[in-house]
Amino acid sequence: MRVAREHNLQKLNRHALLCLLHEPPMPGRYDRCMRNLTDNRPSTAFRRTIGIAVLGLVLPLAACGTGSEPSEPTSSAPTESSSPTDSADSAAIDPTGKWTSPETGDPFLEFSADGQVKGTDGCNRIQTTWEVDGDKILITPFTTTQKACAGVDTWLSKASSATIEGNVMKIADSNGKVVGGLEKEDK
Repeated sequence: MRVAREHNLQKLNRHALLCLLHEPPMPGRYDRCMRNLTDNRPSTAFRRTIGIAVLGLVLPLAACGTGSEPSEPTSSAPTESSSPTDSADSAAIDPTGKWTSPETGDPFLEFSADGQVKGTDGCNRIQTTWEVDGDKILITPFTTTQKACAGVDTWLSKASSATIEGNVMKIADSNGKVVGGLEKEDK
């Protein structure tokens, strides 16, 4: 074994000496004495680690919204209630059913009688619970997937409360600002 190693070292040294004395190769032709440029490349494990680190930094940023202003409801329903709300009307607020929007990604919320809400903001699936408080529907923070979708305004994921006016559900964020609207789907 030792003899084989010494023979290989002598062979390697002889090859290096021949390459030093060798003339430069003609352009476009392969020469055994040319340096192997892949020897200076980082290892696959190192490149994979760097790639994962970069993805870990970039993906949370890509999952953020596009920053565009949400659109107003597309319905021509009246904006004011036709009668003042009293305690009997408060109990009559019933959001159960599917509420949709024609925007990119077809966002929707489906309210169940058991207090569950499921749907999509046009990109990510969302799920939470709801309850009626006076004339408002209170929506707890969503459990959601974290996909990044180009060109989709994820305003619906900001929902904190909602009000119903006719067939339009106006969605408000945690500051009470209306961020968009959904229309009741007919079945």
